[in-house]
Amino acid sequence: MDKTVQDLVNHQTENYILPFLWMKGEEEQVIREEIARIYECGIRGICVEARPHPDFAGPGWWHDLDIVMDEAKQRGMRVWILDDAHFPTGYANGLIEKKYPNRKKTYINYNTVDVLGAQNEVTIHISPMLKPKTSWLDIGKPIDKEEQKNNKLISVTAGKLVIDGIISEELIDLTDRVQGDFLTCILPEGPWRIFVVYETKTDGGNPKYINMIDEESVSTQLEAVYEPHFKRYKDEFGKTFAGFFSDEPAFGNVNGFDFNESIGKKDMPLPWSEEAKTLLSKALGEHWRVFLPYLWNSSEEMNICVNTRYTYMDVVTRLYEKNFSNQLGKWCEAHNVEYIGHVIEDNDQHSRLGSGAGHFFRALSGQHMSGIDVIGGQVIFGGAGLERRGIFKGDGEFYHYTLGKLGSSYGHLDPKKKGRTMCELFGAYGWKLGVRDMKYILDHLVVRGINHLVPHAFSMREYPDFDCPPHFYARGHNPQFKHFSYLMHYANRLCHIFNGGRHIAPVAVLYHGESEWTGEYMKMQKPARALTENQIDFDFVSIDMLNNLENYNGKVENKLLTINGEEFKCLVIPYSRYITKELAAFIKNVDDLEIILVDGKPEGIANVVDGQEVSELLRAVEKCKVVPLSELATELKEEGIFDLQLKKPFKDLTYYHYEKEISIYMFQNESAHETFSGDIELSGGEFAIIYNGLENKFEKIEVLKVNGKSIINLELKPYESCVLFVSDVTLDGEYEKYRPYTTKLNQCEETIDLSKGWNYSLVKNIEYPNFGEVTHMNELIPISNIDPAFTGIIKYEKTFELAEVPGQGILTFESIYEAVELSINDEFVGMKVCPPYIYDVADHLRKGTNTIRVEVATTLDRDRFNHPEPPFIVWHDPIDPTGMFGKITLSF
Repeated sequence: MDKTVQDLVNHQTENYILPFLWMKGEEEQVIREEIARIYECGIRGICVEARPHPDFAGPGWWHDLDIVMDEAKQRGMRVWILDDAHFPTGYANGLIEKKYPNRKKTYINYNTVDVLGAQNEVTIHISPMLKPKTSWLDIGKPIDKEEQKNNKLISVTAGKLVIDGIISEELIDLTDRVQGDFLTCILPEGPWRIFVVYETKTDGGNPKYINMIDEESVSTQLEAVYEPHFKRYKDEFGKTFAGFFSDEPAFGNVNGFDFNESIGKKDMPLPWSEEAKTLLSKALGEHWRVFLPYLWNSSEEMNICVNTRYTYMDVVTRLYEKNFSNQLGKWCEAHNVEYIGHVIEDNDQHSRLGSGAGHFFRALSGQHMSGIDVIGGQVIFGGAGLERRGIFKGDGEFYHYTLGKLGSSYGHLDPKKKGRTMCELFGAYGWKLGVRDMKYILDHLVVRGINHLVPHAFSMREYPDFDCPPHFYARGHNPQFKHFSYLMHYANRLCHIFNGGRHIAPVAVLYHGESEWTGEYMKMQKPARALTENQIDFDFVSIDMLNNLENYNGKVENKLLTINGEEFKCLVIPYSRYITKELAAFIKNVDDLEIILVDGKPEGIANVVDGQEVSELLRAVEKCKVVPLSELATELKEEGIFDLQLKKPFKDLTYYHYEKEISIYMFQNESAHETFSGDIELSGGEFAIIYNGLENKFEKIEVLKVNGKSIINLELKPYESCVLFVSDVTLDGEYEKYRPYTTKLNQCEETIDLSKGWNYSLVKNIEYPNFGEVTHMNELIPISNIDPAFTGIIKYEKTFELAEVPGQGILTFESIYEAVELSINDEFVGMKVCPPYIYDVADHLRKGTNTIRVEVATTLDRDRFNHPEPPFIVWHDPIDPTGMFGKITLSF
C-alpha cells in the first residue's frame, strides 16, 4: 500500500494547522478550556495572537503565556507567537517610542516651486520647503515641529516643464548654489519647476514603527519581542516553542490601506536610510541626487526616469529583504525556531510601497514557509474573477487566480521553505461564513498548493466578540463548532497528502513586480486566469530566481527550466514595456527553452540608459514567440505543454498534480451552479483510487487506456472536490467501485417523496441537546421565515414506511443551511458540512416503519439581530435562510 494512503487509512497524519488564539487577559480556566477545544479539532498547533492583550511582554503576558505553554506541552502541541503587540508587525512593542526615537522611520519627501517667465535671477527660500505644505485644513493637527527642525536638504533640481507637470530629462543640479536658507539662481528661458528633496522623520507613516530598511532599527524588533521570549522559554525553543509569526509587516511610508502606493504614480514620502542612500548613489552614479525628482514626476523621455524608479525600488526592496526579513529569519535559525508569516498582498500591494513590502519574494526571503492570507471576503464561492466591494474595491481576478498560486510557488521553489506554504484564512468574513464556505475556501487553497493553515480565530472573549468574526468556538455559542472540528480533521488529512513531495506543473509565469515599477505592464493574473481556466498548471517565478538559478537548485537543460526540483517546459512573460537587463541576459543565454511573450515585446531595459546597450539587450527577445493572451492556452496545448486535459471544456475545474511515491491529483469544481461530469486525460498511470477526504473513504476508479492515454471519468458537483492516487501498479486494498451519484440515482427504480410532514424543534447551541417545543411543519419552509433571528440547532424528525429492505438507498436533500447530521432508526449515518446533501443510507433502512432525524446547524449570522450593531461594518452581505426545505427524496 502507498505510504500516504496507509497513513490516511490508519489516521496517522501530522499536524499542519496552527490557528490564532487571541489572548486578551482571560482567566486560567478559560485559556485551558479554549486550548482543549482546539485539541478536540485534531489540531496540534497554536499561533498566539498578542494584539488584544493588555500587557504584551509584561508580567500579565508571561503569566498567561506560561499557561498556554504548559497546556500545550501536556498535550503535545506546538506554540507560535505573533511577534508584536499591535498590528502590523513593526511596532516593536513600543520600544521605538520609549527608548529609540532616533531609530524611527526615515523618509525622503519633496516640495516644488515653479519659475515661469523669469527674466533675471530668482531667489527661493529653502527652509520652509523642507517640510510639508500646510493650510487652514491643518489647523489643530499635531505637528512635530521640533523633529522637523532636523530635516535635511538632499537636493535642489530644476526641470524644464513640457506639459501637464511632465519635465524634460535635461535637469539642472542647483544644490550647491544653496547658501544658508536661500537659493539664488538664473534659469534659462522657459517654464521651470524647482524640486527640493529633503530627508525627514516626520512626513510619513506611524512614527512609532521601525524603519524596515535600516538594520539597527529592525534589531529593535528582536530586542523588544524575540529576545525576551527566548530568555523566558529558551529550554523549549525548537520543542514546544515553534517560532514567530510576522503579520503584514510593511514599508509603512504612509498610513492606512489605500493599496495604490506605486512608485511614480502617487505623491508620497518614500522609505529612506543611510544604507539606501549609499546604494542608490553607487547605482546611479555621482549625480544621483539630481535624478530624485523622477521618483515622483514623469519625464518626456522616460529613460533616466524609468531607470531611477527601478533602481530605487530595487534598492529598498533588497534592503527590506536583508535588514528585516533575513535578519529576523537568521535570528530564528540561530535559536532553533522558525520564522513565518505574510505581507499584505491585496490588490497587487505585494509589489508596492505603503502597506505593502515592495516585492513578494524578497519580502518573504527570510521566512521558513511561504505565506499569504485569505481573509475578509477575498475568495468567494461563485465569485471567480469578479470585483469585490467592501471598504475597498477588491481585484477578484487577483484573489482567485493569483494569490494562492503566488504563495505556493515560493513554497515550491525556495529550498528554505521545504515545500511549505501557510495561509491565514477565514478571519473577518463575518458570521455569515460557516463550514459550507470554509470547505470551499480550504479546497480552493489546497488545490493551489497551500499545505499549512492558520485559521482565524479562536477568541476567548465572551460572545459576541465583534472583532473580525467568525470565531470557531465562541465560548460555546457557535452551533457549527463540532462541524468545524470535522472540517479541521479533513484539512489535516488533505495537507498531509500534499506535504513531502513535488509539485508537477508545465509552465512558469514571470512575477510582474519589477514591471509595475517602471511602466505599462500586464498583471500576472491575466495569463494565470487563462491557464487556470484551461487546466494548465503553473508556478510564478521571479527574475531573482532566474538570475541566480544556482541558489534555487536550478538549471536550464534539455528544454526544461528546473528550479528546486520542479521542471517547467515553458516560461510565460506577461507584457511589460520594460524588462531588466538580467531578464534579457537570461533569455539570451538559454537556447532551448520555450519562452512566450504575452501580447507584445518589451521596448526598453529598465536598468540601462545607454541606447546602444539597450538595443543590444533587446535583440535577445527577438527569438521569443509573441502570443496574444486570448490564444495563450491554445498555443501551449498545440505545443504539447500541458499535464492533463478535459474532453469537454469546463473552466471552473481546478487541479493540482503532486508526486510522492506515486502520482497524486486533486480536483475541485469551483462553479456555483454547474456539475462537472466528464473524461479527464491524465499524463499516465494504469490504476487509480479516488479519495473522499471528508469521509476518509477510498474507492477504486476505472482507468481506461485509449491510444496510450490514461482516462478517468469523474463527477463533481458544486462544492465538491476529490483526490486521485494514480499508479502504474495495482494499489493494495479492498475498495468499492466508484460510481457517481448521478449514476447511482439513474440505477434506482423507485423514489419516495419525504418532503412533507416533519416535526421540528429548536435549541441554542449553548443549551444543546435540550430542544424546545416540538412543532409540526407539513410543508417545509426555512425556519428564518418563522423566526428570522434564530441561530442554533434545528432538529427535524419523521417516520416513513418501506415494504421491503431495498438493495440500495440514496437520500437527497435539496436545500440545507448549512451543516447537517443524519440519523436513521437511531443509527448515526453521517455529517455533511456542505452541498451536495446526498447520503447512501441502504445499510440503515429496514422493513416497515423507519425513523429519520436530521439536525441542522446554522451559522451565527442572524444572531446579530439580537445584539447591538457592531462598531464598524466592513461590507454588506446577503443573509442566508436557515433550516431544511425544498425537495427530499429517497431513491432505491
